[in-house]
Amino acid sequence: MDSKRNVFIFLYTVVFLFSGLLYAQETSPASQPGFFVDKSAGETVFKQRLVWDEEEYVLYYEITIQVLSGRQYREYHVEKTRDNFIEISLNPGTYRYSVTPFDLLERRCESSDWEEFTINTAFQPEIIKISPEYFYMDQNKYRVLIILGNNIFDDSEIYLRNEENELFPIEKVVTNNSSAKLTFNDDALIPGTYEIYIKNPGGLEVVLGGFFIGYHRQTEEYFILGFNPIIPLGGELGELFEPYLYYPGVTFRLGSLSSQRASFKAGLEFVLSFYRIEEKFSTKPLNLIGNDGFSSDIGLSLFDFCLNVLLQNRYNHLRNATILSFGFGFTAFNGSGNNYDDPYEDFLNGFDGSRRENIINEVNTYLDLGISGLFHMKESYYLETAVELVYYFKSASFLIKPRISIAIKI
Repeated sequence: MDSKRNVFIFLYTVVFLFSGLLYAQETSPASQPGFFVDKSAGETVFKQRLVWDEEEYVLYYEITIQVLSGRQYREYHVEKTRDNFIEISLNPGTYRYSVTPFDLLERRCESSDWEEFTINTAFQPEIIKISPEYFYMDQNKYRVLIILGNNIFDDSEIYLRNEENELFPIEKVVTNNSSAKLTFNDDALIPGTYEIYIKNPGGLEVVLGGFFIGYHRQTEEYFILGFNPIIPLGGELGELFEPYLYYPGVTFRLGSLSSQRASFKAGLEFVLSFYRIEEKFSTKPLNLIGNDGFSSDIGLSLFDFCLNVLLQNRYNHLRNATILSFGFGFTAFNGSGNNYDDPYEDFLNGFDGSRRENIINEVNTYLDLGISGLFHMKESYYLETAVELVYYFKSASFLIKPRISIAIKI
């Protein structure tokens, strides 16, 4: 009789282990404790997940849950499971639970110690209004988002999100559980349309879509007015300017750059400059302007026209920038020159020195290479310092053009 009983227990054990193996392969129980929101039935239900260490040779577990009532615990719920966790919906309060395993012969084993936990009341957050409704990345503004609503707490999780990115504030200030002031890092902004996401500690959440981060305009324009003298380095223009170190001038510039943020970005710039040269008794022939006399008095107006291609690098939160420029332009020389014959030739030919007046109307093309720095002062005003190297083709001359200007972002 005992042998038949032993055979029965052995067969029961084999069948149990085999069925348990199949069960483990067909299911994938959660292993992380905590809580989650279940909306599968069409309404919001909070569920808690209680997890414990899995033991070997266990037929099932019995979980006893008690609730604190006054100063004492009373039994609240008892449940059996073959998993090492249960999911249950509990009302707010303080609880404790203990797990008792049953072995393969369904004998009660030693129970675990009591584990205490608290269920807090969950509040539904609400968004009533936000300000602003966008961040324009091409404007110099602090990135502060104000959210007005209800049930917003210090420990509420608040950030911007879309399918590709999540943007978290670097500072959050909550006032009276009815407003939140979020400050974002300007350098971390990524263009796109985002949702404002709020999740409270109890798990309830709210989402408001349509928050835009991008560019107000695809290009940004600026106007520059500056002092832009010319300094000759050599060639025929150097001979023309020889008596003086430099000649003063003014420059007007209108430029356009892409608003897109990048390490380097391109643009175009139109330049108009003006210079006035008054020189008396030059000792050099003025081949530049087509005169063959030995000495002259000249009065010239120089009009500079140039089109530059720009390459800009921005830094320091869009406030300062470095710009490289490469352009092609032409200078119109307009004025008159008083030429005098060579006195030595006059003597040999028996002529007195005579004076001839020539109208000067010349155009000289050039290449321009420059570098400038823009430094933000306030609002849309910048201080610009720059230097340009200019090469004139016709006269084979080099000039340097330093510049100090005021730039205005339009």
